[in-house]
Amino acid sequence: MHDFFLLRRQRHQKKMMKYMRYVLNDHFVLVCLFLVGGLAFYYSNLLKQLPPDFPWSLPIVGLVWWMILPFGKLATLVEPADMTFLLPKEKEMGDYLSRGLRHSLAFPFVVELLICGALLPLVVLAKQISFTNFFFYLLMLWGLKFSHLRLQRLACYQKTQDQTQRLLILWFIVSGATIFISLYITAWIGTVLALAVTIAFISLTQEKEQLLDWSKMIDRENARLHRIYQFINLFTDVPEVEAKVRRRKYLDGLLARISFKQENTYLYLFARGALRGAEFGGLFFRLLIVGGVLLFSLNDFRFATGVSLLFIYLIGFQMIPLYNQFDYISATQLYPVPTKYKKAALQRLMVLLLFAAAIIFTLCSLVHLSVVESLVLFAVLLIEIGLFAWFYLPARIKKMEV
Repeated sequence: MHDFFLLRRQRHQKKMMKYMRYVLNDHFVLVCLFLVGGLAFYYSNLLKQLPPDFPWSLPIVGLVWWMILPFGKLATLVEPADMTFLLPKEKEMGDYLSRGLRHSLAFPFVVELLICGALLPLVVLAKQISFTNFFFYLLMLWGLKFSHLRLQRLACYQKTQDQTQRLLILWFIVSGATIFISLYITAWIGTVLALAVTIAFISLTQEKEQLLDWSKMIDRENARLHRIYQFINLFTDVPEVEAKVRRRKYLDGLLARISFKQENTYLYLFARGALRGAEFGGLFFRLLIVGGVLLFSLNDFRFATGVSLLFIYLIGFQMIPLYNQFDYISATQLYPVPTKYKKAALQRLMVLLLFAAAIIFTLCSLVHLSVVESLVLFAVLLIEIGLFAWFYLPARIKKMEV
């Protein structure tokens, strides 16, 4: 089963790397660098302004560390056909699940490493301790996470639901107590307690020749993969995620404003696709919400302007594929519409969507910026919308038609 799991993992990683080429594109990397750099800058300034006796440092750190512990699920990589074809190998599946557990440690361990490192300055500020305590805190979090994955491994077996639920509640309470003891007393005590918790849960989660619950195990793995595919689907089409069309009757009033003329054929189709389709409509609203939340927290005009410009561009760029969305419909072939109407329709819809986004971003900026600065921001966004719609968009459409 060792070679079998390696084969499954290799195939899974190859598939994920194929999608990562689209996720880690230049635009997404640029956004991440921009946001991380901005957050790091404001976080460093915040640390300088906090007094040494700030009472909420340790509670905030403890709560965040406690809340991130459940992050990361057990990756079993099982498939529906395994219920039939791997049944004769059920006695050997214990080793297979153990290898899956070790494979599942990498991602949550990296997340805990980054978050632990990011919040450690708050602990140092509150307790006046050395940064070498970082390793004790990190080992504590890793040990507690390993115990959590052991519980998920136990849940793969039959007749363990009640036991798993009781142990999960116990683990959550003990983990919180361990974290806060390490923060309020000393770091190495938390590490020792986490080691004891890990040993105890390894003993409590022995399967004892129990049979696997194949259906539950397959359902959980499918749910885990579905969450991953939903994230990837924000950047590219994923066959495993079926797009859903929603009625959204409350938006029919907007579509009723489009008059029934030949030149508005594609405008109606594009607007309908943007409002009803989960792919474009969901993407538009998600980027709008993320950009608005960021602007709520920014009090620097230059940084707010940069974030607004970036999100207006991202919204427009992600909506460009609407241009080819309806090419497969036979009606557009049987009742042809001149290409100039198609281009003008996307251009008009893009201006409307980006204009609405610019208004929302401007209103969000009023929380920290003055009225004059917000009006300047709105003017800058209008200039960007004009450049995008009348210069960048036609060039992109021309490339798509080649």
